[in-house]
Amino acid sequence: MGSAPVTLGLVLLLVATMLTLGTALTAEGFTVLLRRPRALVAAAAVNVVVVPAVAVALVNGLELDGPLAYGIVLAAAAPGGGTGTLLAYHARGDLPLGVSLQGALALLGLLAVPAWSLAAPYDGAAIGGTTTAQVIAMLIAQLIPIATGMWLRARRPTLAERVQKVSRKVADVLLVTMTVYILATTATQLTTIPAAGFATFVLLSLVCLAAYATPGLATPAARRAVAMTTTVRNLSLALLVAGLSADAARVSLTVLAYALVMYAASGLALIPMRRSNRLPARTS
Repeated sequence: MGSAPVTLGLVLLLVATMLTLGTALTAEGFTVLLRRPRALVAAAAVNVVVVPAVAVALVNGLELDGPLAYGIVLAAAAPGGGTGTLLAYHARGDLPLGVSLQGALALLGLLAVPAWSLAAPYDGAAIGGTTTAQVIAMLIAQLIPIATGMWLRARRPTLAERVQKVSRKVADVLLVTMTVYILATTATQLTTIPAAGFATFVLLSLVCLAAYATPGLATPAARRAVAMTTTVRNLSLALLVAGLSADAARVSLTVLAYALVMYAASGLALIPMRRSNRLPARTS
């Protein structure tokens, strides 16, 4: 798998995803989120502390190391995945809460990913042995597009809507293209991931879904939104950082394998969530 085209594609994917998210965010949305301090703190803690801490405990407890352990920790430490609000919609979740929380988590990921990546039992974390490349890449690919999208939403709402439609389509195409390309060039290597690795993927997905029980959430719609937003990790960010490691192909393979389990778990969880409330979701 050529690292240069993959890294470029992942950067573009992350930029398009974060621009789409930024054009959907508003200052009012964050204000509403801040009015729910208990729910916000609890959801943030689950995403940037509990989930990655469980990942570190699992890789150490199961004696996983190297690229496999690093890929697992990267995926667990990257909150705010771009399709989280889409699944929250299908789960009849509280969309205003989901979108605002996803934006907050995307920003927190700038700190969580480099911090938790150092806890993985792996010595090839970043080029040159530092996290400088990670931070620079994440700032360029994540923070700037979000800020640009929010500025457009506040100053040029009509243009923001047009940009959002284009960036969402670009993100969808890039996601499919990059996933197919990476899987096509590494599919035969999926069998090299041990059963303990896949068991870890499943356990982490269940821990994320358990965010449904996050304290401070007043309605089932809010719980469904937080559960889906938590379960869908920001794997485009994880893949971007994986591309900076000494074993980029093997770390990326781990993240992609995690993605397969993550989306399978999310899809299965949608069934009982939708059945539990046939009525349109209401905000909390």
